[in-house]
Amino acid sequence: MIDKETYFLKKMKSQFLKIFLLAQKSEESAIRGLKTGSDLSVSEMHTLVAIGRKSPRPMSEVATELMISVSTLSIAISKLESRGYVRRVRSEADRRVVKIGLTAKGRRALEEHEQFYFNLITAYMQGMTESNKKDAVRTLAYIQDLLTDRIDESEDL
Repeated sequence: MIDKETYFLKKMKSQFLKIFLLAQKSEESAIRGLKTGSDLSVSEMHTLVAIGRKSPRPMSEVATELMISVSTLSIAISKLESRGYVRRVRSEADRRVVKIGLTAKGRRALEEHEQFYFNLITAYMQGMTESNKKDAVRTLAYIQDLLTDRIDESEDL
């Protein structure tokens, strides 16, 4: 028989992993069902999300948000640009600065993807009390902060 702390540790680890995998599969499935963007991978869609509606944005800002290098982002942007989802815009003030923005096709794909998440979160919150919603937001913020701290710690090594 295991103690309660070990039981909760194992149970939460299992649930956390399952949630991660289910979220990934659900997102992959949703992307395949899009009218615009069904040819995108999850990471490509996340790139569109990071570029967002506030585009054009500097490549370095988007790379930081995605937690990848600018060179890795550049490769992804080239693929997305060739398929008509993004465009590169040179800064008028400094021609060395490249910004990236969504095309009309990229904005349509982003809107459909955002609708997927809106529907998912709406279904999740259905029937929740105000207190449950606050608890859920606090729990998710706690997990996000914990993971951010772990990443920051590993980058400091």
